[in-house]
Amino acid sequence: MMDEKICAFCELACPIYDADTMLCQKKGVVSKAYTCKKFSYDPLKHTPPRIMPAPELEYVDIDTI
Repeated sequence: MMDEKICAFCELACPIYDADTMLCQKKGVVSKAYTCKKFSYDPLKHTPPRIMPAPELEYVDIDTI
């Protein structure tokens, strides 16, 4: 589960107006960084960090060395 219990990841809140405002079913209009005890994590609202691409590998023929 998430360490950050903020409205941006809560299933009871949805974004409104701009990127910093959420509409909570329990508290009304709040900041996306707001926290409360009614927090319920919604995994679909969380975007995981991007995975770094694998490094380019160079082919070396060991028979010619």
